[in-house]
Amino acid sequence: MNNGPLAVIPRSHDGPLFDQYDADGNWVGHLSDDDAACLALDNVQYLSGPAGSITIHSCRTVHGSPASRSPTPRPLLLNCYTSADARPYTPHPQPTENAYRIIRGKPARWAHHDPRPCLIPPDWSAGYSSIYAAQAGEG
Repeated sequence: MNNGPLAVIPRSHDGPLFDQYDADGNWVGHLSDDDAACLALDNVQYLSGPAGSITIHSCRTVHGSPASRSPTPRPLLLNCYTSADARPYTPHPQPTENAYRIIRGKPARWAHHDPRPCLIPPDWSAGYSSIYAAQAGEG
């Protein structure tokens, strides 16, 4: 717990989707205090494990991490997998040679949509530093 492990609320991916923009329309990358206050925090599970462990969760799962109180760095590698018909609404902020690579199946010709509305992500084409910088209010 000292190193700030990922925390999730199981089954929250089936619940409401929350706005990650502030009252002025700036993307902040976290829930508002009002939205966070309505969460069942007694259901939080911390996903800790030894070095080399992985966790897998839906991007719609309410998740976050407490601050790390350890002097040891906490390296993080994020691999994001989506269906072949999941297309971005805005440019990828940090594309690599593997962005949008299909690892199983075929390219999609038709898109399917979740019936729940989803926020349009910010347009990061002018630059992006990190979600951590946004959450800290750094531009």
